[in-house]
Amino acid sequence: MRLASRLLTAGFILSSSALPSVVSADETTPFDLSLQQLLETEVTSVSKQAEPLSNAAAAVYVITAEEIRQRGFRSIPQALRDVPGLHVAQIDSQKWAVSSRGFNGRYNNKMLVLMDGRSLYSPEFSGVYWEMQDTLMADIERIEVIRGPGAAIWGANAVNGVINIMTKHSAETLGGYAELGTGDYQQGFAGFRYGGRLADGVSGRAFIKAFKRDELTFDSQDVDAAAATQIRDAGSDNDWWSQHAGGRLDINLGASASLMLSGAAYESQMTQSVAIPTLDAPFQAYPNIDSDSRGWHLLADYSKALSASSQFNLKTYIDHAKRDERLFGFSRDSFEIEFSHEWEAGKRHDLLWGMSYRHINNSLTTNPIVFGTDSSNEATNLWSLFVQDQITLQPDALWLTLAARFEHHPYVDFEWQPTLRLSWQPHQQHRLWTAVSRAVRTPSLVENDYQINVGNLAPMSTFNPGPVVNRLNLLGNSAYDSEEIKSFEAGYRYSSEDQFSLDTAVFYNDYDHLRSFHMAEVDTSNLPAFISTRSAFANQAEGYNYGLELSANWLIADNFKLRLNYALTRSHFKGGQTQNTDAPEQIAALTANWQLNPELDFNATWRYVDSSDSIDPVQVSNQSVAAYHGVDLGINWQISKQVILSAHGRNLFYGSHIEYKSELFSIPYRVEPSFFAKLTVAF
Repeated sequence: MRLASRLLTAGFILSSSALPSVVSADETTPFDLSLQQLLETEVTSVSKQAEPLSNAAAAVYVITAEEIRQRGFRSIPQALRDVPGLHVAQIDSQKWAVSSRGFNGRYNNKMLVLMDGRSLYSPEFSGVYWEMQDTLMADIERIEVIRGPGAAIWGANAVNGVINIMTKHSAETLGGYAELGTGDYQQGFAGFRYGGRLADGVSGRAFIKAFKRDELTFDSQDVDAAAATQIRDAGSDNDWWSQHAGGRLDINLGASASLMLSGAAYESQMTQSVAIPTLDAPFQAYPNIDSDSRGWHLLADYSKALSASSQFNLKTYIDHAKRDERLFGFSRDSFEIEFSHEWEAGKRHDLLWGMSYRHINNSLTTNPIVFGTDSSNEATNLWSLFVQDQITLQPDALWLTLAARFEHHPYVDFEWQPTLRLSWQPHQQHRLWTAVSRAVRTPSLVENDYQINVGNLAPMSTFNPGPVVNRLNLLGNSAYDSEEIKSFEAGYRYSSEDQFSLDTAVFYNDYDHLRSFHMAEVDTSNLPAFISTRSAFANQAEGYNYGLELSANWLIADNFKLRLNYALTRSHFKGGQTQNTDAPEQIAALTANWQLNPELDFNATWRYVDSSDSIDPVQVSNQSVAAYHGVDLGINWQISKQVILSAHGRNLFYGSHIEYKSELFSIPYRVEPSFFAKLTVAF
């Protein structure tokens, strides 16, 4: 039975902590996994139940530890760059915009991101602070990326995708590991980790890492001359440094139970230029400010097998995050506990059910830009119940999955998020699947209860013909409802053993109740200094998008692999939406891996990202981002069994370019070619 085999596998991994370490997990070679083995990699993000990637009835892509090591990724957004269906764009030295199937932005609100089951989604503005999501990259086992709704299992905000980052079992990281590197943009970085067996059936590790990164160059092309001068006078610095420490403990509690404990703490300081509305000409200032961030978390994950066909899991964590910033300062404390139970009912049904509770306590730093309507502190409680049945309609050929999550959110009351997935294997080398899902994005704290001064319009201008400054305020709306998607997907996978594999997906997404705004009132009480035009968040936008995604792998020779990832997305939206909806129409990436000899491997990636738009909420118009190309190169030299020297170049041959223009309070920066070298030592 599937569950019994997974329990035996888990038991083997746990018991391996008592075995001597022969080969470090960091010493894998680029071709350790064949194409067939990659397709058989177990994933858990689609159904919360381990299953081979080839069996998953969803658009799923796995970034392996091997690829992270080989291509020298220094951050999680970098690792996500070439996943088909994702749009990953660097905003400045620190910030990234990451989305699936459109809706990209600094605060992309339709992508749920997890690390070892802990949510990284920020409820203040609905999105992910990617610059704060970090760990020792060598400790990541894999990153599972699901394009399309995952809310039936993971809950609200898993609208267009789920990114699940999973770290390695500590039994796989015994011994020491150190890395040291430098470059132009990557000015300096270092990491150290040590793992060991603490007792019979108990293994653990601890790590520490730090880095300093250079600034990107301010782009003045789309900024008027007066503003550009003001920015240069104030300074357009956007460099930063960060340090991170943490660890993990894995405990074998007998043949049928295990406990994982993990924790980490971080601190970061960033310098950034921001655009702040003022009441004095030119009615916008561009100060260079510091942003200090710090946080920590503790997580416990307990699993126990009740029988060969039944097991339960109990997971809980606490998370603290604090951001001291002139614009968006906040302090957040979160607590979550989740229980799930899986059992096989006969030969046809693999059942999973569970419930979770999350408590979030937020305190936002109010200021003239973002300010509360009632108070700056708010606590929210979220409850949910989920159930899933994987039904074998025909053994080894046809499977049906029914799942739904029932969730209570204090802003919108109850939400129901169902999915239906069908998978058919007519032949061992062919797999087809289809899915129909509904998911929602629940309102953020700011959308419900705060005001934002988004900009000030100069008098006697195109958008303000009056004689005084017009201050534009966007108001939170307690009646603001969830955004909704109805998604229809289908996919096909093919594998010719170890020579060629193809994974494709097509989708049609119908969106309703998307974020917009409606005019609330004009306040003249501050005349003759200024008037205030107040608009409120609303749900009047709607539309649809559709597209194609594919990933093809060729093993051209025993020492040469080629992979093509491609996505086509077309969008049609209306209703005055206040968020980016359209993805670049085409994104492509071609990667070649070449094992020159047993000690030397080389990789090269060419990528193309089509032109795109980002919305200016002040003028409710589009800012165009031109299409761009880039080439990444990397070479890894295994000097000895313990020592590897690497060199990597990023965004080469096509010059500097803008990848994204942030929607609010930010200025544009150019991404430039860069390089770095790294030395790693295993001991």
